[in-house]
Amino acid sequence: MKVSDINKEVVAIVKSIKVLDKISWPYKVEERFFESLKKGQRVNLNFKYPKINYREEVDLLKKYLPFLSTENPLEIFTRNTVQSYLNALEMIHSVGTSRFQELSEKEYGRPSHLLFGSQYSHLETAKKFLDSYHQFEHPYLKEEELIYTSKDLKKFLQKDSRIVFGDEAPRFQITSKITAKAAAAKSKVRIRKNAEFTKYDFNQLLVHEVMTHSLTGINGSHQSELQLLSQGAPRTTKTQEGLATFSEVITGSLDLARLKRISLRVIAIDMALSGANLYDLFKYFKENGQDDKESYLSASRILRGGHAKGGIVFTKDGVYLEGLIRVHSFFRWAFKTKNLDLVHLLFCGRLDINDIFLLKDEYKSGTIKAPKFLPEWYQHIDLLAGKMAFSLILNGIDLDLVEEHFEKKF
Repeated sequence: MKVSDINKEVVAIVKSIKVLDKISWPYKVEERFFESLKKGQRVNLNFKYPKINYREEVDLLKKYLPFLSTENPLEIFTRNTVQSYLNALEMIHSVGTSRFQELSEKEYGRPSHLLFGSQYSHLETAKKFLDSYHQFEHPYLKEEELIYTSKDLKKFLQKDSRIVFGDEAPRFQITSKITAKAAAAKSKVRIRKNAEFTKYDFNQLLVHEVMTHSLTGINGSHQSELQLLSQGAPRTTKTQEGLATFSEVITGSLDLARLKRISLRVIAIDMALSGANLYDLFKYFKENGQDDKESYLSASRILRGGHAKGGIVFTKDGVYLEGLIRVHSFFRWAFKTKNLDLVHLLFCGRLDINDIFLLKDEYKSGTIKAPKFLPEWYQHIDLLAGKMAFSLILNGIDLDLVEEHFEKKF
C-alpha cells in the first residue's frame, strides 16, 4: 500500500475519536461534589465509565503496521502516529485501571522527569515559576478586570480567524462538554459555556487555540502524502502545546495568572501521583487563588480516566510546561545554528519536534508542502530574532550577583 493511501484511511478511522471526551466525568459528579461541600462532608463520588469498544478500530489500525517500514521517513512518521493512536484507544479501554496511568505517563510523562536539556525536573521548574509569580506581582498596579462571556469570546475569535483563514476558518461552538475554557481542532473550536473570560484570555486563546492548534491542523490537511499531519495524536501533544504556549510568550499573551495556572497543575499532578484525591486537589487550587468552579475543573482534569478517590492520574496537563521549554530551546538552537528553515516545518501540520529532523529532506524536496498559513508573530521574523537574541543574552546574567548589587543599595 502507498503511504499516502494509508494516511487517508487512518485519518478516516481516527478523526472522530476524541480521547478527552471519552475519559471526562459526568456532570452529576460535579453536582454531588458541591452538594457535599455545602454539608461539610466528603462523600463517595464514584461512578462507572460507559463501556466503549474500539476493538474494530484497533484491528483496522494494526493491519497497516506491516506495510510501514522503519527506513522510509514518511512511513516511520505514519507508523509512530498509528502506534500513538493505538495507545490512545487502549487508554480509553483501560479507564479506571492502573494501565490507564501507565499509558498516560508513556505519552505525556510525569513531573519527576527532567526537562529537555535541563538538570531540573518538571516539578522543580513549576515551583520556580510559582516563585517568579510572587516576585513579579506588582504591589501598586492592579487592573480592574472586566468579565466577558463565552458569546463575547466566540464573536472575537470568529472575526479574527476569518481574516486569516477565509473560507477555511474553523467553526465555533459553545458547549458544556469541555473542562478547558476552549479546545481547538482543525475544523472546530469549542468554547466552554458559562465560563468567564478576561481581556487577557481573548488574545491568549486566539494565539494558542486558533493560531496554533487550528492553524497546524488546517496546514496538515493540505499535505497530500501525510494527511495524518492534520490530526493531533497523543505523541504530538507536547510539541503542539509547547508551540501554542511559546506563541503566548512571544506575543505577550502569557500573563502571570496563566503561568501560575500551568505551574499549579504540574504540582497538583505530583500530589495526585502521591495519593491526593479530588477534595485534596480542590483545596490546593482554592488556596492558590482559583474560585470554586475553576478549582473543581482543574482538579477533575488531573483525575480524568480515574476516580475522585484518586489513585489513577491523567498526566497530560504537565506537557504545557515541558513543551514550552522544548519549543523555546528548539527556536534558540535554530537561531544559533542558522537552521531557521527547519522551524518552518513546525507549522506544516501536527507533529513532534523530532519529526522535523525525520522529515526535513522530504520538506526540502517538496514532498511535504510548505505551510499555507503562518501565525502573524512568526511572519515578523526580525522581531522574533530580536526577542530570541535578548533571551540568549539574559541567560548569561547571574541573578545572584544582580540581587547582591541591589541589596547593597538598601
